[in-house]
Amino acid sequence: MFNPFDRRAKTAPSHYPKLMFHAVRFFQLLSSCVVGGIMCYFIWHLTHDHWSTPWTFIWLTAASLFSIAALLFTIVLHCCIGLNPRLNLVINSGLFVLWALSWSLLTWYMSGTLANMCDVEHWNEEVGVMVCRIYKALFTFTLLGLVSTIMALILDIIVHRQQTRRGVYRLHDIDGPAKRGVRPEATRGPFTDDEHAMHTRESEAWEAPRPSTGPYNEAAAPLAGGYAVPEQQFEYDTGYHGGHEGKR
Repeated sequence: MFNPFDRRAKTAPSHYPKLMFHAVRFFQLLSSCVVGGIMCYFIWHLTHDHWSTPWTFIWLTAASLFSIAALLFTIVLHCCIGLNPRLNLVINSGLFVLWALSWSLLTWYMSGTLANMCDVEHWNEEVGVMVCRIYKALFTFTLLGLVSTIMALILDIIVHRQQTRRGVYRLHDIDGPAKRGVRPEATRGPFTDDEHAMHTRESEAWEAPRPSTGPYNEAAAPLAGGYAVPEQQFEYDTGYHGGHEGKR
C-alpha cells in the first residue's frame, strides 16, 4: 500500500520545468482565491437582501472553486506519484472553458462599469465607489485566471509532445536484439570447453553393418525377392516323428 509519508517512496520523474510550472500554478491559485473571495462576498450580500444571484457570479464561483480543487489534487499527484501531462491537460482544458465563459460574461455584464471612473461623480457615495473598485479588481483577476490557465494549457501541450517524442521506455538489454531480428550470441556452458569437444563422438550412420554374432552367423542363401534366410532355421529336432514320440 502506498504511504505518502514514507521517505523511501520514490516518485516518477517530472518533465515539467520547475520555475515555469510553479509560477503558472501560483497565478492560477492567486486569481482563483481572489475571485472566489469576491464572489462569496457578493453572493452573501445578494442573498441577505433577497436578490437572485446572476449567472455570471455562478460561473465565476464555479471557475474559482474548481480551479482550487484541481490545483490541490494535481499538486498531491505531483509530490506523491508524479503528474501525468495528459491528465493535467484534460483538467486545464476544462478549467479553460470555465474561465473563458466567466470572463466573457463578466466583460459583457461590466461593460458600463469598466468604461467609467470609480469616483463620487459617477457613484454618488463611497459605497458605490468601493463596489466599483471591487468590480474592477474582479475583472482583473478573472483575466489573470484566464491567462494563467491558457499558459498552463500550453505548458501541458509542450510537455506532452516532448514526452511522446521520447517514446516509451523499453528494456533493450533483455528483448532488444530479439525484436530487431538479431540472433543473440551463444554462450558456453560449464562443460562446453574445447577439450570436451575433442572427445565428441561423430555419427556412425555411414559405417558398414557389422557381422552378426548370433546363431545365424553362417552365410544365408538369398531368395528371389532379395531376402536371405539362414539354412539352419529348420534343422532343429522337435521330438515328433510320424506320430511317434521321440526317444530322449
